[in-house]
Amino acid sequence: MESIRLESWPKFVIHIQGADFKGTIPTRIMPALLNLQKEVHKVYCISNYGDENLHHLTKEEREKLELVVKVGDGSSIFETLLQDSLVKTLQDAVSKMTPSEITLVLIFFGLCATSAFFWRSWLAHKGKEKELDQTIELSQLEKDKMEIVQKAAQNSIACSQIMQGLGELRADILTKLRPEDKLEVAASANDDPQPNFVISGVQANKIVSKPREKAVEQMVKGEYFLRAADFSKDGSVRLDVEDIANGYQFHADVPLGVLGYDQEEAIKNHSWERHPIELSMLVKQLHGRYTSAKVVSVVTKQLGRS
Repeated sequence: MESIRLESWPKFVIHIQGADFKGTIPTRIMPALLNLQKEVHKVYCISNYGDENLHHLTKEEREKLELVVKVGDGSSIFETLLQDSLVKTLQDAVSKMTPSEITLVLIFFGLCATSAFFWRSWLAHKGKEKELDQTIELSQLEKDKMEIVQKAAQNSIACSQIMQGLGELRADILTKLRPEDKLEVAASANDDPQPNFVISGVQANKIVSKPREKAVEQMVKGEYFLRAADFSKDGSVRLDVEDIANGYQFHADVPLGVLGYDQEEAIKNHSWERHPIELSMLVKQLHGRYTSAKVVSVVTKQLGRS
């Protein structure tokens, strides 16, 4: 592995034009550039430790894999030469992978990360997934190349992980573009006679934007600690409860008619004490949290069943 040399390749270069890109780096684009470093760390771990767990990396390994991003004049051109990191990965490789397998993984990573062809093919796939009328069209040669790439990914878990990780990196970069921005990736010698890849912020948003996630409505039943009860509303009650199983705290509304008189009195008497209470609730859940909760039935040891 000591004889491996990569001359001026692979080079990650993206050119972004926009009001905020005048030889500068807006803070919104920084996390995406940091994710390129994360993908380099992953491919190192795959080649050296057999998986992409970044906890394997030592301080010394992180230092020698550190990327330096060059920002060009005028409209911002972000350029990073990946050759040093990949050569170090080749030289250090001591995993169960064969030298041929490691070389394949690193070349695959270099092409996926830097080739305009991979940007076009990835966005064409995303456009078809969303069933957009206007999407990026691939030439027959590009379709044939993509079929070869997909077969390589199917036959190699490492290559599949690389494709997924770099796909997330592209999505992260494109979601940071504003409508008036434009991103350009220069065609390389590996891209055949194709023009540079160019995409506007408007087009990128249509392809990579995620639909707004909706709250999911479902019934839940469990034991809770009653922390507080507010009877100030007309007929209804708002409970402050804590899930005994995981400590999650939230508000739950008890509609008029759910509680009998004895239940109301018992809750008033015990609302500040740590007595388990069994609730059945209709909840709406979004991002792992309840946006609303309505109590359907209440059971306490003091009361018996409702």
